[in-house]
Amino acid sequence: MKKWLLFASAMCLVIVLAACGSNNTKNKVENTDTAPVTADGGAASSDIVITASNWKFDKKEYKIKAGETANLKLESVEGMHGIKISNTDYTIKSGGTTEVNIAEPGTYEMICSVPCGAGHVKMKTNLIVE
Repeated sequence: MKKWLLFASAMCLVIVLAACGSNNTKNKVENTDTAPVTADGGAASSDIVITASNWKFDKKEYKIKAGETANLKLESVEGMHGIKISNTDYTIKSGGTTEVNIAEPGTYEMICSVPCGAGHVKMKTNLIVE
């Protein structure tokens, strides 16, 4: 019985550690651009790509205009990730695009919604609605 419990615990640990991908540096993205991404206010709909890698997003913040529709796309280059926008019902799946229209200006925290390993808790960024 103890061996079975030890085996099951080890398998759970392996699954959790493997959830965020491999150490494949071929697809590694460096965070060299710290400027926020701003949606184009002149278009009826704007496109913003959010890139997620192991335990981080590529930008510290993203900006959209209040009351305008923006298409937010999530690309996961390392591991599996998802996004939940705080104080809204919006979620974005890895590889998916979600139309977002937030009327109330403010800062909305975006968190990784897929448990992705040791750094999952710190995987956050902001959506600023102007």
